[in-house]
Amino acid sequence: MASMRFLAKLFLRGLVAILPLALTGYLAYAAVVAGETLLRKLLLLFLPDESYWPGMGFLLSLALILVIGLLMYSFVVRRIYGALTRLLERIPVVKSIYGMLADVVRLFASADERPFRQVVLVEVQPGSELVGFLTREDCADVGAADRVAVYLPMSYQLGGFTILVPRTKVRVSSMSVEDALRFCVTAGVAKAADADEA
Repeated sequence: MASMRFLAKLFLRGLVAILPLALTGYLAYAAVVAGETLLRKLLLLFLPDESYWPGMGFLLSLALILVIGLLMYSFVVRRIYGALTRLLERIPVVKSIYGMLADVVRLFASADERPFRQVVLVEVQPGSELVGFLTREDCADVGAADRVAVYLPMSYQLGGFTILVPRTKVRVSSMSVEDALRFCVTAGVAKAADADEA
């Protein structure tokens, strides 16, 4: 019986070690394959088969992403992009999927575009605080001018709650957004990346 428990413990430790690596590797591989597959046919319209080598489609996808990023500095392109996104946000079901994906991408984009810019601790009752993310400092348009909006993620789930609380009940945390997300999603089990490396 003791040997079975030991084997189970070894298996779980191995699973915890390998699963994040395997999933990360799979997602990276899937991204490369998707870029290669989508743009290979486009390249073959302009190149003879013998001139094509594996990886050209993926490199072209990276180049296109960089070009699109550059074009986003153009006023005209931003207007067109804005009109397209407004159209998507009017279509039922599509607007939910697009909104969710856009928020997730913005979360890991540049600091200026992140929806979660600041980690805060919200006092829910004396002596108890929740880790959250300040999403708005001005809630006058929803009839709560003296309050701020804080998003509280749920542990081990996709989702959470947005609460409006008085500014006096919120204090800024020194945690980074990434560390706070890790802390919340794992119910406090995960430590900060810097602490893990120490």
